[in-house]
Amino acid sequence: MLSTQTSIQDLFNRTSFNESSTVKVPGKLFITGEYAILFPKQPAIIIAVDQFLTARVTASEHTEGGVITTNLSELGPLNYDRKDNHFQVAPNTATGWHYCINAIRVTESLLRSLNVSILNYNIQFNSDLINKDGLKFGLGSSGAIVVATIKGILAYHGVQALDHVTIFKLAAIALALSKSNGSLADIATITTGGWVYYQSFDREWLKEMVHANTPLASLLLKNWPDLVIESLNVPEELSLLIGWTQSPASTENLVGQLLERSNPSDDVFKSFLKSAMTSVERMRSGFQAKNLASIQDEIQVYRQLLLELSRTYQLNIETKELTQFIETALPHSYIAKSSGAGGGDCGIAIGHQDIETETLIKEWESEDIVALPLQVTPPFSTETT
Repeated sequence: MLSTQTSIQDLFNRTSFNESSTVKVPGKLFITGEYAILFPKQPAIIIAVDQFLTARVTASEHTEGGVITTNLSELGPLNYDRKDNHFQVAPNTATGWHYCINAIRVTESLLRSLNVSILNYNIQFNSDLINKDGLKFGLGSSGAIVVATIKGILAYHGVQALDHVTIFKLAAIALALSKSNGSLADIATITTGGWVYYQSFDREWLKEMVHANTPLASLLLKNWPDLVIESLNVPEELSLLIGWTQSPASTENLVGQLLERSNPSDDVFKSFLKSAMTSVERMRSGFQAKNLASIQDEIQVYRQLLLELSRTYQLNIETKELTQFIETALPHSYIAKSSGAGGGDCGIAIGHQDIETETLIKEWESEDIVALPLQVTPPFSTETT
């Protein structure tokens, strides 16, 4: 990712303050590249889907702070104060809000760098990434909150990033401050939209930069080592189905288990990373050639890689419900695999658009698998950044 800007001012458009701002951030699902994407230079392919987290930023009636609220049941209201023009919260009230708090701090640091006066505001989050009973679909929530926070506060103050990578970098910095162990593939996807190819950069480099208190402007203007984010063109005949097992999974738990039990220098793990990279790159070539059969082949290849990873490191990636989802799809010529960390949540199935799917969906329903009526978002223009 080459950077030609020389000033942080070059990265943003400035307009007048707004009475309120509303931003919508999509959900995401992995197509391929799971687990390997945690390591530098590894690629993945992910989609943004039209289930959204919405952030509405409005003026606060309080002269020295505001309140942040959400419909996510695990998070109560967060009141904040502003002292010496800096955002502050009482430690005992911040439980569960650390991603959002760090996103606010990064965004307000940016506003100060741009010489923008910071107003007091309220933020209301409303998530479609859960069902009516509050269960998560596995479409992402922490990353969506970070991106929505950044975009919402910037829009409220009349600031718009000129490209998606700038928002990605701001969100990545906030997550580094939050000590997240994620790959940031979700951030790349929900800031770009559509079908996204993402190559993981060196996150240890970012942690070192953040730990060294590198100025935000300098970080945003730097080229980040090995970072690649690009939109993919999709074969017109490609049809995507998404099945939800109704069993939420914890990505952080499963990722933590892998990191505890594996050693990147082991021959077995190095073999997994090499095979994973080869498969994802072949799928990327399949998209470039608009070759549906090639894309389907790599869905099967990566499923087998995940099964081998599960056996080697005792990870419950493909649950029995996900296996049912995959095996039920196969006779209908839909090639399927788990999506994301696995352990529950969703699976994806890819087939030809001319194939009738009503029977398949009914078979899934009989197995308590819900076909989610989601569509892939179009790639975002800079106007929606």
